[in-house]
Amino acid sequence: MLQLSASVATEQIRGRRYAIGALVLLAGLGVFSGAGTDNTASASETPVISFDLPATAVAVPVVCSHGDDLMMSDRGEPVEITLRLSSLVSGSVFPEIDRWMIRCVPRDPSWRVVNYSPRTETASEYAGPIQVKRSDEDSQAFGMAVDVAHGAVANAHIGGDKGSKQSESVQFDRHAPLHAVTAAGTIERGRGVYYKLRWTSTQVLEGEKKLKITFDVPTGFRSGLVDVSVVAFGRLPKKNSVTDAISQIPVLGEERGAVRPLGKGRFVVAVHAEGDPVAWHAARDFAEAEIALRTQARSVRATSPARSLSTLLRHVAAKLDSDAVDVHSDWAERLIFASADPYTDPIIRRLPAEVRVVAIEYCDARRMVENLRTRVAGDGETQIQLTDFVKSSIGVE
Repeated sequence: MLQLSASVATEQIRGRRYAIGALVLLAGLGVFSGAGTDNTASASETPVISFDLPATAVAVPVVCSHGDDLMMSDRGEPVEITLRLSSLVSGSVFPEIDRWMIRCVPRDPSWRVVNYSPRTETASEYAGPIQVKRSDEDSQAFGMAVDVAHGAVANAHIGGDKGSKQSESVQFDRHAPLHAVTAAGTIERGRGVYYKLRWTSTQVLEGEKKLKITFDVPTGFRSGLVDVSVVAFGRLPKKNSVTDAISQIPVLGEERGAVRPLGKGRFVVAVHAEGDPVAWHAARDFAEAEIALRTQARSVRATSPARSLSTLLRHVAAKLDSDAVDVHSDWAERLIFASADPYTDPIIRRLPAEVRVVAIEYCDARRMVENLRTRVAGDGETQIQLTDFVKSSIGVE
């Protein structure tokens, strides 16, 4: 019995030694790769395209309908929002930007797209029509020459030539080839809108772009959330150093110089009704709560002892230590975009108390924006919308 216990203990110690040895080896690799990454980042100034979008947008009621509007419901009301998407290209060498891909989808499933701008547009690299000229020429010629020489005095020359020429030309204009500058349409069965913007001689993809979308929202709308994602595709500029050449080696199945993502961004926009101060305050509080959440997440990652370890090493350490919390994971992104529950999420539940408080406050602010509605009095076809300010003035509970 004692021998069996000793052998089990020996196997456990040996297994721990193997795990510690593997951890030390991965630590060395992680430190080495991390140092190499830092040097590469400092040596090569890779251009980066960053995007920005205001956290709030105003929903303006639409009074007049357009001929190209999509069908609306009988009980809805159309509102138009304007998204101001900005981009910044950083780096000493400008990349070759090919296109942007933008998706705008509301979180409320009852919203429907009525109209959007800009629409699909085409353009050409040529300022005018292309002129084509074709000519057909037919010619005939006949010639004869005879030279006779006799002694030093006599000399005779006889020559003849005959020819005919016929020419015909046709000139016409051809339409210049067109290509899509902006492509737009609906997605998610008419709930959202996509945009594809290309860099051409008439459109520059840097700076601010205005995107206007008209939604058919439920009656009594006051606020809501819209998810916006954007990805920039293009080609990296050519580099001469050996380190940059190694960093640009294509992966298996990828062509060198192929179009690849150069930058991306994901945003949640709080939309509030025009002239509604309560909805405006709710949207502003939601924007401030998101800033506080991201700031707290960066602070926790910066003060974590594992901030210098590689991603693989942190995962191995988390597996060995069951009580460890990977604060470098995407818990903040899941909370913002995947609607993770701070009360049930296994990682968020084990974060420090002050971080959990910020996460819960963010969820409360998001719930306020999503659930804010105008109360409706009456039933049947005659419904009267009463805001909180009107109710307080007339004494309605």
